[in-house]
Amino acid sequence: MTEQKPVSIRDVAQMAGVSIATVSRVINNNGRFSEATRKRVQQAIDESGYVTNMAAKSLREQRSKTIGMIVPDISNDFFSTLALHTEQKLATDGYSVFVCNTANSTERERDYIRTLVSKRVDGIICISGSNALGEEAVPQSIPVVCVDRFPGRDSTIPRIISNDVRGGNLATEHLIERGCRYILFISSEEDDLNKRNREEGYRQALREQGLAIDPAYRILLPGHKPSMFEAAELVSAFLETGRPLDGIFAVSDHAAVGALNALQHAGVLIPHEVKIIGFDDSIYTRIAHPSITSVRRFPERLAHAGCDALLRLIAGEQVPLETIIPVELVKRASTAA
Repeated sequence: MTEQKPVSIRDVAQMAGVSIATVSRVINNNGRFSEATRKRVQQAIDESGYVTNMAAKSLREQRSKTIGMIVPDISNDFFSTLALHTEQKLATDGYSVFVCNTANSTERERDYIRTLVSKRVDGIICISGSNALGEEAVPQSIPVVCVDRFPGRDSTIPRIISNDVRGGNLATEHLIERGCRYILFISSEEDDLNKRNREEGYRQALREQGLAIDPAYRILLPGHKPSMFEAAELVSAFLETGRPLDGIFAVSDHAAVGALNALQHAGVLIPHEVKIIGFDDSIYTRIAHPSITSVRRFPERLAHAGCDALLRLIAGEQVPLETIIPVELVKRASTAA
């Protein structure tokens, strides 16, 4: 049995009674053609089963219509939401997306970047990540945009970030306004610019209100276990010191929930004795009891700004080196009293 020859664009043109150029214009939706012609060509495509040869098309246009997306941990709800909006936005612009989950491994990230370059992707979006992006691993010919991530010092890679300093400031100001004077700050040992910026906002608020910045009220999660468990353990240990405590600002909702669990286990009343604020406004803040006040970031706005920047770079346009997306404080029961 002989193999059936694939339907060509010439075959479609003959079936529709138009030129090959007209079929091409209809497929690519550019140039001039009537609605009647479009319907005739589309009917010929449907009946013949013609499929555009994207590989050949990408060679002609020097574009693959594919984008690589680097994600540190796809199981993290904020990262996965950010990745989802990124993929959806790029899909509306006709791009397919290769999602690469690095599991926070620098070596794995570099391997993925090499693979993406070998696949001739049109650009790469790097979503979050605790480490600075190793620019030496990315050829200068490949447009790259960092979303919610710092690409490194003196970098020419555009970055789309949330206003984390403002977020830390908002959270700490709110605790102070609610009467808190002994505020525990919870972060992690990872060298993460986002978390450092949130701490800077926390420190700014304390300085502005004339409150001391006490190192004893700064605890860092080592990252050996999920942050929720580590936060619970370290807050429990802090309570055993007997130091006064009336407020907690955690740079993630996971850590905030862990702190909440530790306080409740110790019989501390929330928010009457201690008030808690997290960061990200994830689902955990709404299902906790009491619900947790949190700083809201906007993953959809971050994703869309990142996609727009990358597509502009691919088109040869210049884009701002830094775009900052605002944040807002969402007040809930954990700071109500």
